Amino acid sequence: MPESNTGVVDGLDDLGPVLRDIGTGMMARTRAKLANSPETRAFLEIGLDLLREDLIQHTGPDFDHGTPSRLFDSLSRERVLARPEAQELLLSVNMFRHRWERKDRYSEDLISYVFRLTPQLRRMDEVRAATTAMIGQVSLGELVRLLARAELEALRGDPLVCVQAILQSALPNHTRVREFCKAHLDELLPRWADLYRDVAVAHGLALRPGRTWLDVALLFNTAIVGELHWTRVSARPTLANGESVLTGALLAMMPALVDGLSDDVDQQFAG
Repeated sequence: MPESNTGVVDGLDDLGPVLRDIGTGMMARTRAKLANSPETRAFLEIGLDLLREDLIQHTGPDFDHGTPSRLFDSLSRERVLARPEAQELLLSVNMFRHRWERKDRYSEDLISYVFRLTPQLRRMDEVRAATTAMIGQVSLGELVRLLARAELEALRGDPLVCVQAILQSALPNHTRVREFCKAHLDELLPRWADLYRDVAVAHGLALRPGRTWLDVALLFNTAIVGELHWTRVSARPTLANGESVLTGALLAMMPALVDGLSDDVDQQFAG
């Protein structure tokens, strides 16, 4: 099984370290092979689709037609196997039982699958590449607007991020949720901090005394999370000048975080 040091197997996420409840009692090598099998990925993707339906797409119960609330509806093996995708892939009860002898073990691995960090790390690499290409092509102000818009739209359109947000609120003390949040702080935010530093240096900016680039990443991330919440539950709000709340927040914070800003960031270019 070809494996790299980036958590990727055959071009896909390495699920060996992620799935802790699959194939309990089996040898470690067998469990890793089972975790990365196409059938296992299919079982988990189907479960993720069911979570999206139950938690995101469901608009509420229809008591007149016998449709109950599905907010805490169980993810049964029967529901998974009844999906057209499962039937197309010839997934069976025995395949399921071979991986998870109990449904609750499947549920735990599904939570682990939802909260794996690799998709966000991959998207971070894409953001860095896009940002690097824009430096010098647009002003600092326009770069902030473009990045804010692109990041918000990417997160808003990612069903996985939506499911993560719901489960973080519903299961704040779950081990996998806490591990994900810690990994976000320890692995993802430092990458954002490095990106913000590189953008700042390219534009002749320096940190104000007592600040760190991780401080900048934490503050910017908090602003993103706040606007993301608004966009999920209502029309996207804007400021009086027409800027998005996120863009306005970032531009308002920048003078308190860095030195070297011009009076008009729309006229400030790299180099």
